[in-house]
This record gives sequence, structure tokens and C-alpha cells, in this order.
Amino acid sequence: MLKKVLIGASLCALAATLSYAQDAAAPGRAARGGRAGGGVLNYTPTEEQWNNMNALGKAYVAKATEAAGNDVTLKFDLGVFCKATGGSSGPDRAAIGVPPNEAAFEQPFGAPSPAQVMPPQHMFDNFWWFGNTGVGAWLITSNDGYILFDTMDNMHEARDIIVGGMRKVGLDPAKIKYVVFGHNHLDHTGGGHYIQSNFHPVAIMGRDDWEIYFRTMEQQASAPPGPRTLDDKVPMTRGEDGKDGMTITVGDVTATIYEMTGHTPGSIGMIVPVKYQGKEHPILLVTAATDVHNREAFVGGYEHIWDEGIKAKVEGVYQVHPNTNMNLLARTRYVNDHYPPANNPLLYGADRTRRYIEIMRNCTLARMEALGW
Repeated sequence: MLKKVLIGASLCALAATLSYAQDAAAPGRAARGGRAGGGVLNYTPTEEQWNNMNALGKAYVAKATEAAGNDVTLKFDLGVFCKATGGSSGPDRAAIGVPPNEAAFEQPFGAPSPAQVMPPQHMFDNFWWFGNTGVGAWLITSNDGYILFDTMDNMHEARDIIVGGMRKVGLDPAKIKYVVFGHNHLDHTGGGHYIQSNFHPVAIMGRDDWEIYFRTMEQQASAPPGPRTLDDKVPMTRGEDGKDGMTITVGDVTATIYEMTGHTPGSIGMIVPVKYQGKEHPILLVTAATDVHNREAFVGGYEHIWDEGIKAKVEGVYQVHPNTNMNLLARTRYVNDHYPPANNPLLYGADRTRRYIEIMRNCTLARMEALGW
């Protein structure tokens, strides 16, 4: 029975990749009120449940609204997160706009399906995103090597988009010292074997996600050719377990890994110091935005990493799937095309980011109340 559940979860992760929505759990596993399919995540309330939530749920929405205050950008973020879907569905990400105060220099850029390959996106002096409009990978550079976060869907995307993109902008993939995987789903690990076998970085993933990854790869080994089958079915060699508070240092950059159990059993994120115009800014990389499966996952995973981000006074929250957190495609395109812009919209500053996290926190709590959790 466990094998069937794991196989179903892995296949659903692939399906979610193809529809360019944030990964969802397998159909049939939706919790009370949640539903699968149609581009909507599991574990989210229906519109009727959201509109008829209890008084406590409405109080959480009020707290999120208070956190946004009169800040036009945060009011935009409130509109992204404080709804039944949590802003992470395919239709949400395809239709997202930009805050009114940013409209003068950014044009809305929804995530289309099928996805479009993006040119390398230079976000900060030592920070790049390589990907398509559905999913990508982060690269943190230093004076003595690089840290790669995730490897996209498959071998050819890792080869052509990540490695090809690096070479296009003069970055040597042989300098990748670490590859960190936010979680085990194949839209994050599919290119892992290519990166590991060609450039030999230390691979890091949460302990329990390593186990699920290898079971998923066993299923891939016997899968017939098709759009959901990997083009490289050889699994990675097991690397290190990503542990809460673990640090990795490459040259002048030290990143700190934190557990964010919930999207998967071994989900992890990372706080990274990026540099922009001579100044250092800590940012938070998460592996999911609002796909909370139960209250325990929320408290021990999502809230945990958010609170660590607040303590570190992070100035931004991003994930490899664009158009859910601060890394809107419209913003990354603007920053890359005008690098370095005088005003970088990807940096919120510590106080505004704290309020942004409070919006995510309270809107998620409201959804759990709407579900009756």
C-alpha cells in the first residue's frame, strides 16, 4: 500500500510540473474540503468553505490585512495569498499582475502553459535564476565556487537551461560545489544525476526525501516512454542529509539550511546572503509557498522557516516556481533587463518582509480554519 501511495505521489508531482502549477499530492489524498485536479492544489478549501469560514478564520484574514496596512505592494501580496487557493494554483500564477506602484516599470508576466524558456535572470550581484516560466533553479556565486539550488525537471533542462545558461553568461558549471534540493519531487530533482555525474558537487536533500526520491526513481526505471518519464532514469548517488541549522560555505558565502517539513517529509529551505551594489542582504529561499497538508506541517515546517527568516531579518522570500512568492516573472525580467536598477523590486527590506511573512502566516491559518482543521 505504501508503495502505491509513493508511486501515486511521484506521478502527481510530474503532472503538476506539466501543468506548471506548484506540486500537489496525489489525487484521492485531498484532506477535508481539499480537491485535486483542475489546476488547484490539494489541501485547500473550496470557494464556499473560504467564503463561509468561522469567526477565527475571519480574524486571521483581518490580521493579514492589518499587516499589509497601506503599503500598496503588501496589499497586492495580500490579494495573492488571502484566498481559497492560496495563490499557488496554475490559473493564479498565469493571471498574476504586478502591484500598481510597480506598473510604471514592470509589465505583468503570467506563467504560460506550455512554459517558455527564460534567458538567465541576474537578480543580484552573486545570485541568478535559470529556468522556464514554470520552474527553475537558483545559483549563488562566490569568489571560490557556487551553490546550486534544485535542478529542474530532467536532464535536458539541466543541461540546456541551467548549464547552458551559466556558460552563456560566463559562469563555469565546474565550480558548482554544492547542489541543494528543496524537496524530492522530480521537477526539482529530475536533472540531479546530470549535474552530479558531470560536475561532482556535494548533493544535499532532507533525509526522508532521499528515501522517497530513490523509490520514485525505481518506478521511473520501468516506466514506458512518455511526457511524464525522465530522459535520464539513472538516480543520483545519495549525498548528505540537509539538517536544520546546517551551514554550507563556499568562498565568501555561507548559506544556512532549515527544515520546512510539510510539502514533503524532508522539505528544506535556505537563508543566503546576496550582494547588491556593494551591500549584503539576507534572503530566504523556500521550497513551497502555501501548500500546507496539516496543522503539524504548518507549525513545524512553514512557520519554523518563516520565523527563522524573521530572526535573520531577511529582505526577500523566493522559490524556484515563479509567480507565487516575491520572484514574479515581471520583476525578474525587469531587474535582469535593467541590471542593476536603481530600485530593485526584489528587495523588500527586513520590516516589509516580516509583514509579508505575517500575511502568508495568517492567510494560511485562515485556510486551515476554512477546512475545519
